[in-house]
This record gives sequence, C-alpha cells and structure tokens, in this order.
Amino acid sequence: MAKNPQPLRGEAAWLAAKKDIAKRNEAARRRAGPDRIAHEAMRTERRRASALLEASDLPVQPGR
Repeated sequence: MAKNPQPLRGEAAWLAAKKDIAKRNEAARRRAGPDRIAHEAMRTERRRASALLEASDLPVQPGR
C-alpha cells in the first residue's frame, strides 16, 4: 500500500499524535520501573521509621 504524500489532517492527525504520545508514555513507564520500585521502598522505610518514632512519644496510660 503506497503512502499518501499529503500530511494527515483533522481526526486522522489527532489519532496519529495520540498514538505517538501513548507509545512514548509506555516507553517512559518501562524505563522508570526500577527507579519507582527503589523510590517506593525508600518511602515505605521512612514512613515506618516515622511511625515508630511517633509511637515511642505516646504517653503511657495510667493503671496499665
């Protein structure tokens, strides 16, 4: 099938641009995967440490 020498217009151009953006987004997600896992692990550890610190500052209830 021969390619049309004229550029895409209207909805065809919009759909082609949308498809191109989706392809770039998917590639970015694949590249960011390992970084995101490390970042989430670091955030989880910080939250855990913060929760332990907060729990250690709670007052002891009388009679217990």
